[in-house]
Amino acid sequence: MLKQCEIIVNKIAPAITKLVILFGLCLWLFWPEVTKMIASVSVYSEKAHILVVPVAIMLLIFLRRHALTKNLTDGSMWGLVILVVGLAMYAAVIWPFEFGYAHYVAIIPVLAGAILVACGWRILKLSLPMLLLLLISFPLGSRIYARLIIRPETYTIKATATALNLLPSVDTYVKGVDLIFTSKENSGVVGLGESNRGARLLFASVGIGVFVVFSQIRSFRRIIVAAMAAIPIVLFCNFLRLLCWGLIVTCTKVEPTSLIPRNIATLCSLLVLYSLFVFVCNFRFNLFVEVGDGENDIGELANE
Repeated sequence: MLKQCEIIVNKIAPAITKLVILFGLCLWLFWPEVTKMIASVSVYSEKAHILVVPVAIMLLIFLRRHALTKNLTDGSMWGLVILVVGLAMYAAVIWPFEFGYAHYVAIIPVLAGAILVACGWRILKLSLPMLLLLLISFPLGSRIYARLIIRPETYTIKATATALNLLPSVDTYVKGVDLIFTSKENSGVVGLGESNRGARLLFASVGIGVFVVFSQIRSFRRIIVAAMAAIPIVLFCNFLRLLCWGLIVTCTKVEPTSLIPRNIATLCSLLVLYSLFVFVCNFRFNLFVEVGDGENDIGELANE
């Protein structure tokens, strides 16, 4: 037993040392991007998931610790190629013209190259969910954000207005990306500034989905089903968030601009979202033939 522990320690220690050195250099290189991401949280509270992502990544590492330890190798020099490509990408987007979002995207190949150099292909494959979580946390540029968010958010607010109009003595209409309402109890605006604020929770929702799906080693088919269900689930829960917010302010005397209904609605929608992803990941659909926990898993390369 002691001999086995000694072999494992001797196998892990060099890889951990290389990872710490390479990740430290990456942190030094991309420090301006890291500080900008952290600073953005103070401006947009809906970006708080940026601070949670490192914790989620550490949890995934802990949950996959046995697979990571078992598949650890001496690394591959191909990682240097990927690392150099990432550095070249970063250099290309900072001179002569700066492309803001691409600054952050360049972090992914650099980190992937570092993992490959230190730990090998199998660990890189198992680390893809962690890299995906990191990618989701990167702040989008304003133009990219507008193209992705404003149209679906407009449809969500219109759907919320339609639902609220079904209530007795409630009259609502949409003006831009705001929902104007009047009721016996209250009147005001729901969704104030949603296109710039609340819709950013969509990325936090996607991050929760990624964490739930990859919290266990799952079959590739189940991952595909979860990926297909992700967009409907996220959009439905965003609609549920606005609807819950609207119900609170139209049926009570709470100020529409108060943070209380917004926060309650956000918490409820995220809990529902988490539950839906857990359901999708664990429900035994008839189209699946579950032969065993290890068959067709991403982690099957542990048995190679």
